[in-house]
Amino acid sequence: MRNRTKIISWLDGHGDNKICSLLSSKYELVSYVFFGVLTTLVNLLVYTILESILGQSNWYLSNLPAIVLAILFAYVTNRSFVFESDGNFWFEMLKFFGARIFVSLIFEYGAIYLLYDVMEFDSRLDLVVFSISWFKIISMLLVLVANYIASKIFVFKKTVEQESGEPQ
Repeated sequence: MRNRTKIISWLDGHGDNKICSLLSSKYELVSYVFFGVLTTLVNLLVYTILESILGQSNWYLSNLPAIVLAILFAYVTNRSFVFESDGNFWFEMLKFFGARIFVSLIFEYGAIYLLYDVMEFDSRLDLVVFSISWFKIISMLLVLVANYIASKIFVFKKTVEQESGEPQ
């Protein structure tokens, strides 16, 4: 039994609890958002550390390692906990990385370039320990939505046989 199945079985076992019942019925979306937030934190942490070292004007250098580590984290969590895929690991990983890099180039690099370099939007959100650029936050929200769509229809797409439970 895989991680997603174990979690849903546990939630279903607590069907009298309205929260567990809701989480079970909306598991894919809730777990995608949960692991998306964790992936975003990985990205922001790496980006913020590198931005403090390299400077904000070199955002594109800070962004690349942040994206790569976030994509790796997202693949492992999405495969195991969100979509529970049984597809070929390496082929699926290649599709996942390809889709995520494509989305990141358009929505993260593209949005940051437009907001910071073209529109000179340089506002920051000051948190307790560090501050983060608003352009980074906005771009990551766009990425979150686009990545869900790409994962659902391209990477972890179920065949008709998989959906009906018939053997392939």
